[in-house]
Amino acid sequence: MDSKRDKDDLDIVKPVDWPVPESKGAQGRGAPTREELRASLPERQPLKAEGPQKAFPEKAEVEYERSVIRIPFYLKGKAKAEATRDIDIMVFDAYMRLIREKPIRNGIGFKQFEFFIDAWELSNTYSKGLNANITFTLSDTEQPKSICVARQRESDYPAMIVYNAIYDIYLGKEKLLEKQPGTAYATPVWEIPPRNVTVAFEKPFESDLFHFAAGT
Repeated sequence: MDSKRDKDDLDIVKPVDWPVPESKGAQGRGAPTREELRASLPERQPLKAEGPQKAFPEKAEVEYERSVIRIPFYLKGKAKAEATRDIDIMVFDAYMRLIREKPIRNGIGFKQFEFFIDAWELSNTYSKGLNANITFTLSDTEQPKSICVARQRESDYPAMIVYNAIYDIYLGKEKLLEKQPGTAYATPVWEIPPRNVTVAFEKPFESDLFHFAAGT
């Protein structure tokens, strides 16, 4: 009797409707490189004052962003002794060029788009404690993809952006660090490119003279 009931239960089981992402037909191999995308995609024009954005940009584009980044440098050893202080608050002008792919709806129903950070620099900022300019710049190597994802299924905004990059650090003309991976995220994002949003950076580094872990 138990076996008959088990058979009846199996007869009424319905197939599971698995999510089908819009990327299911994308080709995994032979994807264009950053160089090919940079050469072929149009540049995004400056935003016009047309009210709030309702959706992610529809087309793949090259996009430019500018921001201000603050990173506390915790001084150590000789630098700390000579500066008679513990911390330098570094304020950098950040410039970024992105290669943004067209948005898709992912397998769990949220809109997203992926992008490459194609150029990035925190421009020369003088550190009194280190007595030198500090520069962050994108490493000359293959870069990981970053992503922007809507925080709800029914609309694109607000969204969250996760930035991934591999970078170098210069103290004056001396390269202190090479090919260091770092991550940053921004939320809530209400437009692309994002404006008036705080970006939290996690880019840990330590040397004999200073160390840092995060910035905004």
